[in-house]
Amino acid sequence: MKNLIILMLLLSFISLKPFAQSIDSLFSIYNTQTIYRSGNKFMKGNENLLYHELNIEFNSPISKQLYRKSRNRATISKVLNLTSLAVIIISAFTPTNTAGNIEFIAGTSILGLGGIYYHDQSSKYLDKAIWLRNREVLFGTNR
Repeated sequence: MKNLIILMLLLSFISLKPFAQSIDSLFSIYNTQTIYRSGNKFMKGNENLLYHELNIEFNSPISKQLYRKSRNRATISKVLNLTSLAVIIISAFTPTNTAGNIEFIAGTSILGLGGIYYHDQSSKYLDKAIWLRNREVLFGTNR
């Protein structure tokens, strides 16, 4: 009984705080190291990041691969949208009959829809890469 009381007193003096991550340090990491996305803008703490600057932020192979897929899809989307714009400009200066106008409209629509699809895919891959990176920053890479 005497040993049990001594053991309880010793355990009550041991602080478990050094063994756990404090809430304040977690909030500090969250506020300064995680990346936020608001439309086409990215924030890391008080720092504004551009899309191409995010490349250095991804450290794990999975998040880097997702970021590369996002960049590839964004490039395809830009090419399709620029091609669609070129078709619109060409159609403005090309005299055609009704069938030609319908072909220009169909071509522009298909290219535009393709651009939208690849832009959405790019956003999904980037969001997942940012989510994985933030999880790694907050909880470590072992999870």
